[in-house]
Amino acid sequence: MNLIVYYGREKDILKIVYKYQKDYEATVYEIKTLKEVSLINKLTNSNINIQRCNLNLMNYERVIVISSLWFNKVPLPVIRFLEQSIGRINKVVYVLYNKNKADKPMEFNKMDKILNIHREKSYFVNLTKDRINFRVYQ
Repeated sequence: MNLIVYYGREKDILKIVYKYQKDYEATVYEIKTLKEVSLINKLTNSNINIQRCNLNLMNYERVIVISSLWFNKVPLPVIRFLEQSIGRINKVVYVLYNKNKADKPMEFNKMDKILNIHREKSYFVNLTKDRINFRVYQ
């Protein structure tokens, strides 16, 4: 059993979530913030709290974290989720989407460091009109 954890309501993120949901036959969980995130919060990557995830993450074989980047960085809501999940994830896969198509592989290392585990796989994704393109990082 797999779990997709995603952050972002852009239609591109939802397309990616649906693709992975089919590929992994996964349950889907959305990271939700406690209040609306302003542009200032995104720029400073501060003052953002999320709803606590009450799922038992250890029940899932792997957790697939899907998110777009904020100004080439992992968004704070995703970091908060990872911080709450330390010691509760068996295997993790990261899928990052960046509208400017710039790859930021150091962000994968940042997420590994927070969870204190090494990812099973990691991908950068961009979308064209009719397909999803994946670039694999390890």
